[in-house]
Amino acid sequence: MIAAKLKHIIAVDHAGSITAAARALGVTQSTVSRSLADVEAEIGYGLFDRRARDVVATDRGRDFINRAARIISDLDQLSEDARLGREAGETLVRVGVSPASMQGLVNKAAVTLMQRHSELRIHLEAFSAGSGVRALRRGDIDALISPRAPVTGDGSFVFEQLGDLNTRLFARKRHPLAGKAVLKRSEIVKYPVIAPDQMSWHTDQLRTLFGATGGDAARRMHVVEYFPLVADIVAETDSIGVIGDEYAQSTAFMRRFTLLEIDFFAPLAVGYAVRKRWLPTPAVRTFLAALKEFPPGV
Repeated sequence: MIAAKLKHIIAVDHAGSITAAARALGVTQSTVSRSLADVEAEIGYGLFDRRARDVVATDRGRDFINRAARIISDLDQLSEDARLGREAGETLVRVGVSPASMQGLVNKAAVTLMQRHSELRIHLEAFSAGSGVRALRRGDIDALISPRAPVTGDGSFVFEQLGDLNTRLFARKRHPLAGKAVLKRSEIVKYPVIAPDQMSWHTDQLRTLFGATGGDAARRMHVVEYFPLVADIVAETDSIGVIGDEYAQSTAFMRRFTLLEIDFFAPLAVGYAVRKRWLPTPAVRTFLAALKEFPPGV
């Protein structure tokens, strides 16, 4: 599989048809068709659904095309860096956060990095637990901010723990459970709880709680990754949310919400993983230093 064929496929996706892609690339239609056929034969599945006048990426095709676009972008950047005499990746930091609900844990480090090193550029992307590990293994990202469990089972990574993330359940000030000195788990399940993501340690704990009382646990919980929306829902309903201790201490939070008096979640070890095979670039090392200065949960 060569870069030229990937570029042809990306062009087909952008243009919406093989004919339009060939015109945009300045090559023959048969050349683009042959590239598409060669790649599909190599990977063993179709990338596009062919329709009367256009093509649309299949679900598997979309994942492949998105990754191909990142690879081509990296190759173009490598060529440009070489042309300008720079080390490839010298100013770029590609960081993944898994699960998505933990993105706020890198806020202080990212802002500090931008203040001190205006020449650096950060590409920050959220992943589910499984896709974050796969992205790091493939080299799509340089570092993955994650709980310990998903990455320590892979011998190709090095994990450094930064701290323990303490998380709590919270509700609106006048919630029926607000102010109760002691809460039981059986009282929590009387209300809808908002899980912070589809697949994470926190969500697994909540599913176990609801599953123990019978019925389909997934249908008894909300799942919302965008915390400002979670806050609005909790403020206006009897729903219960999940928040890190670090944010729960803010004045703005305490004005609107209350922490529920139940130790539901154990501390969660959080840190970053990098690949053993490639040493982090100077830019990535600079970011990781900032992350250690403002570790999650501290």
